[in-house]
Amino acid sequence: MYGSRFFDILVLDALYAQTPVLELAKEKGWEVVISLKQNSRDLYQSAVRLFASRPPDVTFSETQGHKTYRVQLGDTEGLPFTIDNPEPVRVVRSEEVLERNRYREGQRSRYCTDHEWLWITTLASPAFPASVIRQIGHSRWKQENNGWMDLSKHWAFKHGFLHACQHRPQRLNAAGQREPVPHHGLAAVTLILLIAAALSAGFLLRHSKLVRRDPLTAVAVAAQLRAWISKTPPSIRAPDGTGRTAPTGPQ
Repeated sequence: MYGSRFFDILVLDALYAQTPVLELAKEKGWEVVISLKQNSRDLYQSAVRLFASRPPDVTFSETQGHKTYRVQLGDTEGLPFTIDNPEPVRVVRSEEVLERNRYREGQRSRYCTDHEWLWITTLASPAFPASVIRQIGHSRWKQENNGWMDLSKHWAFKHGFLHACQHRPQRLNAAGQREPVPHHGLAAVTLILLIAAALSAGFLLRHSKLVRRDPLTAVAVAAQLRAWISKTPPSIRAPDGTGRTAPTGPQ
């Protein structure tokens, strides 16, 4: 593991709401914000019952474009993570009513949908209030859209690539059975690909003047870079001395 200096907070899906993940994060000094769903049944049910029995801690509204969110936040600490690991954790709940426009038969109308979100976090409440935890938790969708979707669509990071290790030579093991030879290159290629994607995103978002000045997409910038590196490089051959005479005699 590379340590905590590369990032501070892990924002994870509910699949990672597991004791080994929390233990690793604590060992490395990372903070976590993890979606809480019914796969963590005991903690989920305890949190839902607790929040249902009391009024919300924070209520506010916010507008993003044509969408309006009416938000009720609940925040509690000290709920046991699991029966086997009763270490207390902090849980934040967000009940949201999303109001937006829709068109039916050429007519625009407003309609509302209800949403509920819960997160487990190790972040301390004084420095990270419930509204900030909600913001961090919702930012995981940027990982889905700007991270994984971009990798699969533009960087060929698909299942076929990840399962390429299945197509490799085989050899006999000690029991006389054929098995694929050890394959250590896939991890290296995967890491190189992810590093290249991260560096490209960092260049576009933090350094490129064209992206800041003009509304260029990452695909458009990649097309310009490809066209530039595809050009024939200029000649760097030294002058052949045509039209010159070599000096003679002592100088």
